[in-house]
Formats: sequence, structure tokens, C-alpha cells
Amino acid sequence: MDDALFYSCRLFAAHCNLFREPKPSWKFEMIRSLSVRVDQRTWPVPPALPQFPTSFVNGLQTHDFDIPSVLLTIGYLTTPSHVSGVSLSEFWAWVRYLHAISPDPDLRLTRPFSELDAHQKTILSDDFGMGVPMSWLLEKLQLGPIADGRYFVERLAATAGAETQRPSKKGPRKTPDFVARDGHGVWHVIECKGTQSGSDYRDRQLGGYNPQTGAIAQKNTIRFPPGHTGQRLGCGLQLGVEGSANASSLRIVDPPVEDDDFVVRESDLDRAADAIERAIGARALRLAGFQAASMTMSAPAGPKPTSQPLKGKKDETRKAFVAEKVRRADAELDQRTSFERFDANKQRFRGRIVKLDLPVPIVVNERLIRSVMIRNGISEKFIRNLRGATMAADMLGGADLGIHEQSRRTYLEAERYRARLSIGSLFVSEIHFAEKNAGR
Repeated sequence: MDDALFYSCRLFAAHCNLFREPKPSWKFEMIRSLSVRVDQRTWPVPPALPQFPTSFVNGLQTHDFDIPSVLLTIGYLTTPSHVSGVSLSEFWAWVRYLHAISPDPDLRLTRPFSELDAHQKTILSDDFGMGVPMSWLLEKLQLGPIADGRYFVERLAATAGAETQRPSKKGPRKTPDFVARDGHGVWHVIECKGTQSGSDYRDRQLGGYNPQTGAIAQKNTIRFPPGHTGQRLGCGLQLGVEGSANASSLRIVDPPVEDDDFVVRESDLDRAADAIERAIGARALRLAGFQAASMTMSAPAGPKPTSQPLKGKKDETRKAFVAEKVRRADAELDQRTSFERFDANKQRFRGRIVKLDLPVPIVVNERLIRSVMIRNGISEKFIRNLRGATMAADMLGGADLGIHEQSRRTYLEAERYRARLSIGSLFVSEIHFAEKNAGR
């Protein structure tokens, strides 16, 4: 085993908490409450836009979160739209974080997980800082497709020549975490923060005004044309610890925007739709196990989402690279019947079914659970008609991928021993706490 593979396996095992002495099983409650404060004062005064959403309630409220649904959201959102190889986020969040939630009725971390080393602690805070607010926003804004902000900006800039400067991975020029479109075709820009360092630190993460910092600066990078612009949100999650006087809380703000580095013009909207649909299509294919098809979907014109036509022999090399990607994608799609088949939402899906043994058993509704089953699938009807050449066609954006009508709404469902994340009829991700063959 080479050093890189050994390190990857060791990291995965550490994430699954395998190096700790197992503890006795404990009762796992599916629902946790959380204080959510929406600060309407940060929204513009009418008639200025965006208007305060009718689905939001100003001030402090309590919201009940289904924890398996939050974990599915974390696993989905932390899987990149474009990446080569296998991403650990495709599996480990579901296993590790089941043991991070304390038995308290409100959302808190167990003390061992609050005492992780700084790097692991930051990863956990970031993951929950995305999963919790996005679970809340899926319902409140009725979001459909959700794309990583960086992928969206890079892909759209490559196809539309939008008015932009190259984004950075961190700092004031960092792209927002997510760009989302709702069922009405309105675009939303969302920045998420998570911390275990207290509400004061969380509020500083959300940003200051002179100069602009934090979420205020980081979400100033995308502007959509009038009539298509929705919410521009900063979401900050403070995570409390069991036995502590400081409870967890989520704060939602809409800080003012002064400058926009990335302007999406009216003429760019079709290409913007292509970018976000490629983002969710590639992520769905990857999670379902179609790695080659995912790479062709996310980067149709070359090795990167930003790849464009070149000149001379360099373009011949690029074309050959694309042709090989198309060949590999078609070969994989032709073998789709070798992937697991299952039914959900009265539809048939192809993908992966994985049973994962828990490092420590948990008790769910009086049943001792030693393992969970994860099902990730993409619509069999969709992949039956999908071809590599279609995904690689029209490198300037706007290829007919057949995704739009199947992805108008992303939603979460929870039952007694199961949670499900669905992207319309395109993709489904499930976690089962049940007998060995449940749901097969």
C-alpha cells in the first residue's frame, strides 16, 4: 500500500471514529430543536429588493430538525460537482456524525466531538454550518437545484464571458458557498458559516461593514438581472455542547451589497441554467457511482469546468481528450444494468446501495441499530437516454441535458427509520435504520 492510499484509509478511519475505544450504545433521537433568529432589520426597506420572504418569521423561533435528513444534506452538499477520484464525503458524514449529536432535546454536540483537534473541529463546524441552514432553507425557499458557488462562477465565466474577475478559494474574493434556483426561476446566493466558539464569534463570521468582511464580503460576488434576483443570505450556526450553558443557535441575515464582482446578464441566463444543471447532474451521477459520466457532465469541453476551445495543435489535443471522456462515459452508461436497482417515490433508480457498520451501536425508537444502509440513485429513465456526446455538446452552454424538468424542487422527507433527500425525479439519497434487507 503506497503512502497516499495508507493516509487516505487512515483519515477515513479517523473520521469514522474507529481509533477510539467503543462506548456502550446510546439512544439516538431523530428530532432536535434549534433556536433560529431571522434578523429582518438587515433586509432592505421596501420597495427596495430583495423583499423579506413571506415564509420567514422575523425574530427568534424554534425549529425542529430531523437529524438523518441533515446528515443526508451534509453528505450531498459536501460532494463536489467536479472532482477526480473518490471523495470521502460521499460516505463518512453519515457514519461519523451519527455519534456527534448529544442525547439532549436541542441540537448539541457530544463532548468528545467538541474536543477534537482543531482541524477536525473546523471540518465538523463547517459541515454542520452548511447542512443545518440549507436544510432549513430547502423548506422555507422551496429550493430546486443547488450548485457550489465556485463551480457555478467558473463554468458560467467559461461559457458566457460574464463580467468577472477570477474568484479565489478564500478571503474577501471567495465565491459564495451556494447558488440556488427556486421553482419560480428566481436565483438565490447563500453563504454559510459554522463555529463552536460562541455566538459573538459567529456574528463576526457573518461580517462587519467598515470594511466589509466575512459573509458580507464573500457573498458580494454574484448579481443576477432584475426580476431574477432572490435572496442573498448569510447563515451562521453556533454549535453548543452537552452540559454547556451555551445552546446552539442559527442566525439568518441579509447584509447590504455594495459591489458585485460577477454580473450575470439577462443574455447569460440560459448558460447560468446550464451551469447549475450540470452541477447537480454531475453530483447526482457521482453519488450514484457513475464517475466517468459525472466528469463529462461537469467539464464538457476539457479536463476542467473552465476548459474552452484553444488554437492549433493544442485544440486537437483538447478534442482528443473530450472524445476519450465521451467514450468512457458511454461505456459506463451502457453498463448501467450492472448498478444496483431500487424503487423510491414510485420511480426506479440505478446507483449504489452501501451498508455501513457503525463504530458504536445506537438505539433508534427502542431498536438497537448496528449498521445503516445508504442508497444513492439516479433516475433510470434519465440515464437510459443520456449519452456522452450530449453532455459534451454545445460547449458554450445550453445543451439539452434533460435535467430542468426533473429538478424543480429539492426536498427532505423523514419517517420512523428512514430519511430521504430527493432532487425532483432526478436523484434520491436515503439512509435506513432498519433490518438488513430493508428497502431492497
